[in-house]
Amino acid sequence: MIYDWYSLDNAAKIFPAVYKHSDTNSYRVSVLLTEDVNPEILLLAVEDALKRFPFLCVKIKKGLFWYYLEHNYNKPIIEEEDPFLFNSVRMHSKAGFMFSVTYFGKRINLEMFHALTDGTGASEFLKTIVYYYLIHKGYKIENDGSVQTDEVEMLSAESFDDFNENYDASIKKPEKEEKAYQIKGKYYKDNWIGLVQLITSADELKNISHKYNTTITGFVSAVILYALYLTYFKGKKQKNNLRLFLPVNARRFFNSHSLRNFMLYIRTTGEFRDKDLSFDDVIAYTKDTLNSLNRDLLIRQLVSNVNVEKHMYVKLLPLFIKNIAMRVAYKMCGQDSTTISFSNLGLIKLPEEMKKYIERFEFMIGVSNLSPVNIGAVSYNNTFVLSYATRFIDRRLIRTIAATMAELGVKVTVETNDLEVE
Repeated sequence: MIYDWYSLDNAAKIFPAVYKHSDTNSYRVSVLLTEDVNPEILLLAVEDALKRFPFLCVKIKKGLFWYYLEHNYNKPIIEEEDPFLFNSVRMHSKAGFMFSVTYFGKRINLEMFHALTDGTGASEFLKTIVYYYLIHKGYKIENDGSVQTDEVEMLSAESFDDFNENYDASIKKPEKEEKAYQIKGKYYKDNWIGLVQLITSADELKNISHKYNTTITGFVSAVILYALYLTYFKGKKQKNNLRLFLPVNARRFFNSHSLRNFMLYIRTTGEFRDKDLSFDDVIAYTKDTLNSLNRDLLIRQLVSNVNVEKHMYVKLLPLFIKNIAMRVAYKMCGQDSTTISFSNLGLIKLPEEMKKYIERFEFMIGVSNLSPVNIGAVSYNNTFVLSYATRFIDRRLIRTIAATMAELGVKVTVETNDLEVE
């Protein structure tokens, strides 16, 4: 169902206000095929996929009080991959689209501006692009319902703002969280972003996670926290505690079918200051955190987010004043309660016939001066890929993450885009 315009969902409203060239608030979902990409066929696939995802076929416009999304009748642009990560999304270029599809060799990249959708919505869009790409290549694939194509019914709920749909003004917002430890370091020049990927067997990782009576997300979260502790806390005095930010796909807690933004979060608990901790101690922290995750916790976050939008004074402020206020708030408190974000997109599901044409998927979270290190992960066909993106030249943390995984029995292959720097 195609509409002429859409309002931004609640989570999306801040992103146009704080957008800048060095902080695009974008992320990347990629797929590595078994053969080189044909850009002409890729363009056809993107055009077909956009018919199924009309709320992504939009450009952003300024209203008097809020930004809004208007249907984009332009033709999408397909380009070769830019070596500078998260550099291809532009609010007012690329024919007005707020996502980009690029290619290099066997790889197809989808970089998405967070104002449109979250990682779940973007991964569904990329799955559909890959499906149509392989169909246009002449391969026979039967959709088992795992890909959103024109054969699968388009629900009106896919374009809902489920933040507002589930808002309940009677619920109290959560308490303000304490400041977290912030990593400092020397930046790469010219907004270069370093990428290190750890690749391993998803089945082996799952088996090791189960030995600790936790999920892959719980295990890898503990590895990241333990590496942070060893790198920045062990034997040192620190004022603020370590806090790992874990985005949560809220759809399963609210029976949501939305393919727009519907992510909430949980932050890890546990004291790291002045402690002599083992990995077992740290994984106990992450298990406690994940065990506390429930609908009541998430709806309090949801209500807190929506309350700001619904405040009468905020509603009446013209857009240019809202933008100034949101930029100040984002800079002052946007990352204060978080040390690093780790987002596990989970298992990508596709029809069986597509497996022989796909090596793996990858998921990378954008970084900025306010959030200089972030980690994404995704699994497909027994391949788990952890993607560590950073503005820092220093590699101690990712080396410790890789070493910790190896010590715990996880065999990893390392790939990187590192520059040779002094």
